[in-house]
Amino acid sequence: MTKYFEEFPLINYEGKLVRDITRRTNFTKEVSNNPLLYMPYTVKEGERPEDIAEFYYGSTDFTWVVYFSNHIIDPYHDWPKSEADFNNYLKEKYGEQSGLVGDDIVDWARDDNDENILYYYKEV
Repeated sequence: MTKYFEEFPLINYEGKLVRDITRRTNFTKEVSNNPLLYMPYTVKEGERPEDIAEFYYGSTDFTWVVYFSNHIIDPYHDWPKSEADFNNYLKEKYGEQSGLVGDDIVDWARDDNDENILYYYKEV
């Protein structure tokens, strides 16, 4: 990902010349709205953005393109979770609301087809 920041401007920070990594960028509307510029892809279980960058661009140096084109700002929370991580997230977030413990919380969150996660909201 080091190449991503090469074009960011240099600033003076506490007497040192550093890259301003707080800048935000985006694709132009022409690029964003052109479906011919994107190849559809479904992330597989356990796959990381580095894997996709290597597959499509031949180098992990282009991981930032995978993030950028998918509007991912926080790769730790915006990237699809593995099934195990997602189940742990459900247990932590919805354990209290479900009144259950362990894997019973995951079962509680599924619909009748055992496929979709139900959404919980609390009216205040």
